[in-house]
Amino acid sequence: MSYLEFYKAYLVSLNKSPHTIKQYCIDIEQFISYIDKCNLSFENRIDSTVEHYIVFLSDTYRSVSSFNRKIASLKHFLFFLKSRNVIQEIPIELLIPKKLVEHNIETLQEEQMKKVINYWLNLYRRSDDEVYKWIALRNFCIVRIISELSLKPSEVVEMKWSHINDQVIRITKQKRSRRVKLSIAMLQWLYIYKKAAEDLLPANSEIDFIWLGIGNKQNEPITVKTIERLFQAISREVGFKVTATMLRYSTINNEITKKSDANLDELYNEFGYSRKSVLVDRVKRFTKNESNNIKEK
Repeated sequence: MSYLEFYKAYLVSLNKSPHTIKQYCIDIEQFISYIDKCNLSFENRIDSTVEHYIVFLSDTYRSVSSFNRKIASLKHFLFFLKSRNVIQEIPIELLIPKKLVEHNIETLQEEQMKKVINYWLNLYRRSDDEVYKWIALRNFCIVRIISELSLKPSEVVEMKWSHINDQVIRITKQKRSRRVKLSIAMLQWLYIYKKAAEDLLPANSEIDFIWLGIGNKQNEPITVKTIERLFQAISREVGFKVTATMLRYSTINNEITKKSDANLDELYNEFGYSRKSVLVDRVKRFTKNESNNIKEK
């Protein structure tokens, strides 16, 4: 077995998630390929090998977050090698992440949010084509539920009908879940969409996932890429850039503003954050988009 295979088995033994294992292995495979190509070694002079590789990463990855992820993966792998006595020392002083530059987080004004939320609704009401009308209805419901519950796209694509109990829906992400309350209006729109889906695609009634594709992806749950594309369509028409993340942050910003006297301890879990400190950081960086930030047509 190769070092990579041993390492993968080690990650599995730690009960790491499939996504984490995949990402660690991609990063370490890149490291092993690099040292093979450069005729370096991690068994001798590991400090020199790591130093060369970090220079390569700095030249290759302009994104600070990408660079830092690679460094974190490498550090984890080196600790694994040391625990197996493959290497004797870990050059910790070289494995220093770059400092992230904190940028303001753009949020939408109230009128902009209305345009975004109503874009697909207007197409749904105007369309005479049965298939396109259903797609527009699905997309409107997705945009509205992101706005109402401040959801991440990765949470949206995992939504299931069985997760709804009265007005409460269970939002899942990997091994974590939280329960949030749906408005009566949102619940009504969901069941209008469900009825339309069953009328257009009867097989949909047997599928638990809420958001389904059509065409060559018929009866399959949509992906995060689908959500990205529907927001790209909105951006082209409303005259300013908008993403699911921007809409999510706009909702969080509005809720924080309305509950300014509320303790953030009561809110961070509602918005899907595992730690209060993360929400506090986001709040500090929120900024309303003015004319100099978003230029409308």
